Amino acid sequence: MRAAIGCFAHSGYRRTSMDSIARAAAVSRPALYQYFRNKEEVFRAAAEWGLNRVAARAESAAAAPGSTPERLRAVLLLVLHMHRTRDGHGRPGGEFYAELVDETYARAHDVWQAFETRLLTSLAAVLARHPDELGPAEADMTAEDVALVLLYGTKGLALHVNDAALATRGLGQLVDLTVRGLAPRDA
Repeated sequence: MRAAIGCFAHSGYRRTSMDSIARAAAVSRPALYQYFRNKEEVFRAAAEWGLNRVAARAESAAAAPGSTPERLRAVLLLVLHMHRTRDGHGRPGGEFYAELVDETYARAHDVWQAFETRLLTSLAAVLARHPDELGPAEADMTAEDVALVLLYGTKGLALHVNDAALATRGLGQLVDLTVRGLAPRDA
């Protein structure tokens, strides 16, 4: 799966062949066809595998010790980095990485939806963990509403802020503004 993702990220979906995936995985092309009928099946399996890994890391970050803002930032940094072509260190992939995200959304929409649901659930769990610390109900919002704003705000930063450091700083500001806005007001 790692080899397939690398191929798709490096060359894009359309330019990746079963032969290039087999070479990258160090298996023969016939061996690859024993497991997958075509490139579409490889793509869906690789997307599900990769997104499940990111979602599991997000769930761990959400459950880790730390303040609410720290845990929100940890989850959202995963989202920020996955939507960027590069993270400042040349990772995660080639020039077609953003295309890979788009292709996943288009070709494996159900897999993408399940992934986003897991992210939203993780964020909502962080927000709901300390109701005395945060009061989304006071703002006439549910934890799920706030999670949605944070997730899509982060995706917007990733897609529209070209400088990685500036996007990371903006993410911190988004979390800080949200947490401050949800802090209970003294009566």
